[in-house]
Amino acid sequence: MQSTAREKRILGMDISYLSAEWNAIFNKPKLSADLWAAMTVTFVALPLNLALAIAAGVEPIIGITTAIVSSIVCSLFGGQRYAITGPSATMSVVLLQISQTYGMAGVWLVGIMAGLLQFLAGALRFGKLISYIPMPVIVGFTNSIGILIIFNSIANFVGAPNQTVVHAGQTPPLAGHPLIPEFFQDILELMWHVFAHHEWNLYALLIGLLVIAIAFLIPKVTKAIPAQLIAIVFVSFLACLFHYNVPRILDLSPITQALAIPAIPNLPWQNIDVLFPYAITVFLLGSIESLLSASVADGMTMINKHHSDQELIGQGLANIITPVFGGIPVSGVIARTAVNIRAGAQSRLSGLMHAVLLILFVLFCAKQAEQIPLAALAGILILTGFRLIEWDATKRIFCASKVEGMVVLITTMVSICMDLTAGVIAGLLISCGLFIRQVSAIRIIPHPHEPDHRSKTRQPVPVCKFVRTFLLDGPLFFGAAQRFVETMSYTTDLKAIILHMKAVHVMDLTGAHTLLGIYDQLKRKNIRLILAELQDQPLEVLEKIHGTDKIGKTNIYSDFKEAIISVNASLLQTDCVGCAATLKQAGKQHIHGPRDCSLRKAIVLNTEKIADILSQRILANTGEPIVVEKEPTGIDYSRLINVNSTTDIPGRLQNTPIADLLRSQNIYDIDYEISSAPNLIIGMCIDHRKQLHLPKNGAYIIRSPGANMKDHEFSIALGLSSGITYMALMVHNKCLMSNPFDRKELLKRILVQEHGWDSDKVEKAFNDFAIAKQIGDPISFGLAESARLQNIFKGLTVVPLLYDIYSDKLYIINESLVDSIQADVID
Repeated sequence: MQSTAREKRILGMDISYLSAEWNAIFNKPKLSADLWAAMTVTFVALPLNLALAIAAGVEPIIGITTAIVSSIVCSLFGGQRYAITGPSATMSVVLLQISQTYGMAGVWLVGIMAGLLQFLAGALRFGKLISYIPMPVIVGFTNSIGILIIFNSIANFVGAPNQTVVHAGQTPPLAGHPLIPEFFQDILELMWHVFAHHEWNLYALLIGLLVIAIAFLIPKVTKAIPAQLIAIVFVSFLACLFHYNVPRILDLSPITQALAIPAIPNLPWQNIDVLFPYAITVFLLGSIESLLSASVADGMTMINKHHSDQELIGQGLANIITPVFGGIPVSGVIARTAVNIRAGAQSRLSGLMHAVLLILFVLFCAKQAEQIPLAALAGILILTGFRLIEWDATKRIFCASKVEGMVVLITTMVSICMDLTAGVIAGLLISCGLFIRQVSAIRIIPHPHEPDHRSKTRQPVPVCKFVRTFLLDGPLFFGAAQRFVETMSYTTDLKAIILHMKAVHVMDLTGAHTLLGIYDQLKRKNIRLILAELQDQPLEVLEKIHGTDKIGKTNIYSDFKEAIISVNASLLQTDCVGCAATLKQAGKQHIHGPRDCSLRKAIVLNTEKIADILSQRILANTGEPIVVEKEPTGIDYSRLINVNSTTDIPGRLQNTPIADLLRSQNIYDIDYEISSAPNLIIGMCIDHRKQLHLPKNGAYIIRSPGANMKDHEFSIALGLSSGITYMALMVHNKCLMSNPFDRKELLKRILVQEHGWDSDKVEKAFNDFAIAKQIGDPISFGLAESARLQNIFKGLTVVPLLYDIYSDKLYIINESLVDSIQADVID
């Protein structure tokens, strides 16, 4: 549940939310369910509270006291109805470091500072921000906690003496070595005591192994009983029955049959500068685990979503109040919360009853608890540590990304070898570096030099060979600046560079200064820099540092196509004299300019009317017209429908394969997905001057001279067997089959002289073929041939189209639509 506009807050606490939660406590029908849940949680939490207190380096009774106080406070003021709060395995390792160095007073001060930070974060509504710590850092840190819990429990697990035995004249190997981390020195020291001096207890080891076995195997059979409590009770009974000489809780400190009396603790304020980093770590650990526990509870109940800010406030109050009773820092615990929900908890009353049951345990069962072997609690801790290691999450991270897997590994190793705070900082720094690397991975994509209509980054019009265009994709800021400079530094033998900036939505000052630096470099090489489709934020940054004035507003375009046309026109007026001469006599045989220039080729063919556009642009710039002398196309445009947009496609052809063909060829709106089955038959000439843009596998294509489909009816029928109902009959201008007799003498000479044919045989064959295949006017033939095919294949819609070899465009023959409409009326 999140805060609403009508909430009532006092000291940051959402009183409206808490009032509703408190009222639910007094719902009598829920009493029995909450009581049973509280009993179940207590049985599970009791051995853990004792074990985690030992893991934190404090007296076992402090674990019980901490659980009592924190359960009451968080049940009243927390943000999750079902959460169970108490000592946490994730914090026990941090607290062990503090207790060993600064004693209980240091633990209390760290707890109070962490609690104040949590309360402040909740009051300022930072609950959502806590969850922004990267997952690899959390996983690596959690793994290190599990490893340290296991290691710190081994001494009790094998029954080593509570007081280290001093061996005169002997020291553990590598003890105090400056290059060996303390963690590995401790491992060597433990092995030295156990193996070299046999400081271990066989009965303690057997008890620890038996606890692990029972706690591990019982849940495999049934989860109805608390396996860990059963294991502890069973091995304690065995140890007392057979009088095993093993270390027990009593050897550490007695458990008094009395409740802790609140008192203001004497805090080591002189060490606040050293302890504050520990407080930050406890604050982050407690907050993350508590909010994660609350989220897990949300997923298990699917109702009553947690209030993240109030949860932080509740945890903060618990950590502030617990030290007054001599307790240690706490957090919401996922395992105990899950047990509470599975046991049928209905309200916050289950958490309060859990505290009451722990109080009864202290009053009536303290003496019995003193007899619990430390090896039994160590077995519980080792099992807890093993389960705390994120085996599956670590494997998934390494599988997904080796780099982020290294973040997990580094965080774990630094936490173990140095300290937990250093591990978190190292993980965060590496994650920040990786984030900067990822977001700064700006892609500088050069457009294909030759126009490619199938390219996602195609140029809208042909461009001069002395111009390069680049699409910039991604943020341009300090992390990407160097790579941007490196890419641009390789530009040589150019007159202009156009940067297509439509995908650059973010640019910082470093990126802007880098852009200006590139402008200076290119200017020294006499290369013009043009920016196209600059987005609002980058444009605003450039304007603030007067970058637009330096680059020149005439070099900044709002449209990429307009930028290319303008640069092309400018070069034709200055540097590209050859192409300018070609432009003046487009279509003639006297072609000037470099043969590998795509703009020169486009001017010759007037592709996409580029010659007309450039001529008009140069006329507008200079007032001197360039007359474009074009070869007659041989097309009567009055009989055709020009398709330049989807709205130009007649209604009866909309949503048909014919419309898809027109969009692909004329508008370059191509579906790049591979078609599952063809939906169109295309009949066309064998002429080499045609380039179709089609979806892959989208059509059957039948080629015949002049697009004359006579003798190809069976080929069409094969296509129809695939369920096709549309055919495009594609004739074209300047077709040799309009008057094949113009090529008769040339054909006869080649066949006779070069291929050994008989002259009379060639004469007869050519006359027979030419008479049968001659088409005359392409438009009229297209109409007649489509009507013939339509008469043969009644269920096939044949649409005659004309292909213009100069513009690569398709035109609809207007009369075909009129004829089809009249046919519909007659029918």
